[in-house]
Amino acid sequence: MNLDEIQHIAPEIIRIAKRHGISKIYVFGSVARGNATRRSDVDLLVEMDEGASLFGMAGFGYEVEKLLGLQVDVVPISVLPQIKDRQFVENIQKEAVAL
Repeated sequence: MNLDEIQHIAPEIIRIAKRHGISKIYVFGSVARGNATRRSDVDLLVEMDEGASLFGMAGFGYEVEKLLGLQVDVVPISVLPQIKDRQFVENIQKEAVAL
């Protein structure tokens, strides 16, 4: 799946996100870079509403996996400062594309 395909169904992804307390969604990784293969997962960086739970984030990931038919990795923005590999974090921030 490529970024254009994700952006085409972004309205549905955003509806799912709102139901689960997620206010912002960004695509990063191979899909955002344009080098995804048929076996690539979809990496999503999310900003959660105050009071939203990790269960909501998990539910969002599950529903988006069903929608896309692909594995989805969901990363909350709040964990970025805790990641020790700063180059990895910089790459996420540089390549992230908002939905």
